[in-house]
Amino acid sequence: MLCHELMIMKAHKLYLTFLSLLFAFNLPAAEHAVPVGTATLAEVAVHPRHSAPATVVSLNAAGIAAEIPARIETITVRVGDIVEKDQVLVRLNCIDYKLEQEEAEARLDSFNARIELAKRRLQRTRKLTMKQSVSEELLDERESDLAVLLADRAGARASLGLARVHVATCVIRSPFRALVTERTSAVGNYAEVGKALVKILDIEQLEVSAQVPAQDVHQLELVKELQFEHDDLKFPLKLRAILPSINSETRNREVRLLFLDGPALPGASGKLIWRDLRPHIPGKYIVRRDGDLGVFVYDKGRALFTALPSAQAGRASPVDMALTTILVTEGHYALNDNDAVVAQ
Repeated sequence: MLCHELMIMKAHKLYLTFLSLLFAFNLPAAEHAVPVGTATLAEVAVHPRHSAPATVVSLNAAGIAAEIPARIETITVRVGDIVEKDQVLVRLNCIDYKLEQEEAEARLDSFNARIELAKRRLQRTRKLTMKQSVSEELLDERESDLAVLLADRAGARASLGLARVHVATCVIRSPFRALVTERTSAVGNYAEVGKALVKILDIEQLEVSAQVPAQDVHQLELVKELQFEHDDLKFPLKLRAILPSINSETRNREVRLLFLDGPALPGASGKLIWRDLRPHIPGKYIVRRDGDLGVFVYDKGRALFTALPSAQAGRASPVDMALTTILVTEGHYALNDNDAVVAQ
């Protein structure tokens, strides 16, 4: 019995020794493991809003001028009027040009009559020539007379066409639907060729011109939602073109965009708005270790410091990580690389 009891005591001591060794190896790790909060990148990622200065520009801002010199008879529009395409803007006094048109019509009628007579003469002369009643020289003369008259009639027709153009331009019309922005002349003044009488602004052919930092331009080709913001109003846009040049002073590139729905007023100044497609880690999760800024990634009970080269202190920073990456979001300020942690 005594021997049996001794064997039980020895076995118990060995068991206690085993337990003490087990705790010696495992207990310190459990005691020094830091409790932390975690979350996936998808749960904490933000997509910052970017903006760039932008202005609504009209593709057509025209100074409507006279094509012929004449006295201004009426100006039918005022500043602020909306005019439709082909609506009358200015009427000129065209009595002289109408008289020129009548004269050109009369000259053409005269040539038509003379040509008819010349044709009959030529026809008779050909018959007489066949009978050898007149000389060949007379036939040549009749043919030459008809050719000269035909050429003169062609010139008369051109003169009549030009006279009709002049009369038509006595009425000056709007080339597109527009806003009248300025009257630069008055009734009774003499209109000079090429000098604007009325200034108009196209209110349908509108675009947004934005100055975007060169490093951000590539994002606009991928972003689905672009907006122009003006006076707390937002207008959806779509990208039309990125100009292939960089401003040497601002390092910006001009971007042209089209309105998807109703446009803003021409000349309106505001901002082009879009959201960054890249996931950004909020600044509160970014810490500095050994001079580098980065975040702690949770990996099998360890907090691994991952440097972010482009990070800025206190600001959200873009990252190239899988959205399933687990980040340490609480307790990270006291951690060091490869510290043992316990996710709570």
